[in-house]
Amino acid sequence: MTEYLLTTENLHNLVRQLIAEATIYAPINTAGRKYLEIVSPNNIDRIDLDGFRTVDTFKTAVFKISEQVARYFGQEEAAPIKKQVFLGIRACDLEGLSIGDRVFLEGDITDPFYKRLRENLLLISADCNDCGPTCFCTVVKGNPYPTRFFDLNLSPVDEGFIVEAKSEPGRALVDKYREYFNSPSDYMTREKNNNRREIIKKIANVNAAFHLRLDLTQTHKANLENKIWKTLTKDCVECSACNFACPSCTCFLLLDGAAGPAANSRHKVWDACLKNGYSEVAGGANSRPRLYERLQNRYHCKFDYSFERLGRFTCVGCGRCIDGCAGNIDMRKVFVELERQAPLTAKLE
Repeated sequence: MTEYLLTTENLHNLVRQLIAEATIYAPINTAGRKYLEIVSPNNIDRIDLDGFRTVDTFKTAVFKISEQVARYFGQEEAAPIKKQVFLGIRACDLEGLSIGDRVFLEGDITDPFYKRLRENLLLISADCNDCGPTCFCTVVKGNPYPTRFFDLNLSPVDEGFIVEAKSEPGRALVDKYREYFNSPSDYMTREKNNNRREIIKKIANVNAAFHLRLDLTQTHKANLENKIWKTLTKDCVECSACNFACPSCTCFLLLDGAAGPAANSRHKVWDACLKNGYSEVAGGANSRPRLYERLQNRYHCKFDYSFERLGRFTCVGCGRCIDGCAGNIDMRKVFVELERQAPLTAKLE
């Protein structure tokens, strides 16, 4: 594995070069919080790769909140796609994006709209060197630093960033702008590794109150018919912030426009499994008419059914659902209560 040193000054120089050829999304510091914004010459100095993930998720740039997928009574050529760069995407968002890739790109039928955007995307990820009070990536078998799915990864050190090139597009970018990349010292590499060990410890401390002994999939299977879900749902107000903030939720609706600018067109829009209409079918039948059934389904989707479909959790531990919840429901507290409810014979990890 070849590593490089990229100073902060040279990172900004690199971004200035890339702006001419790509749309760059990066964490921008606004009033002390990081939001995903398109980079321009006016906000380069506000790019913030320190700390942890953004308030919003990167998936919105490839899985659009609303996207026209068809227009009737007339053909429209698709607008050309400009190359996109995700700068500063964290491990949790990378994992979420990889789940989207499997849902929309694998199998006999692929989503051509997602594919078109994904094929023109370069991923420049970054290590977390801090965590928020709701971060729990290690609880769901993740890490606060990327190990896969990126093209380039930036690990912060005192002199700037240690850069790892993972893919051919990543290596090609380094080769094209070789003047910005230098060789790191052994000390810098040790600093990177030490930083990673320290953030693992910090996340463990943040989640110390949520110590779990049982495998999360087994815990959920053991509580499939438990009435405790009615109690766990009492504070849920069906706002669906957990659905919309999640980097790995991929459900959508197809809506046909009947009037106005959307007339004669079909749009793909985000859907939310907590909404009453999510499971409703023609004729008005609803397989999950009660809110507690829908919340339970969301958890089982992330930790039980996901293993049957994808062989992994589809929760990445970013904590956005906790931050956004109007009812102050903490997923980690739900885990603890479910484990307490689970039979003592449940399979231990």
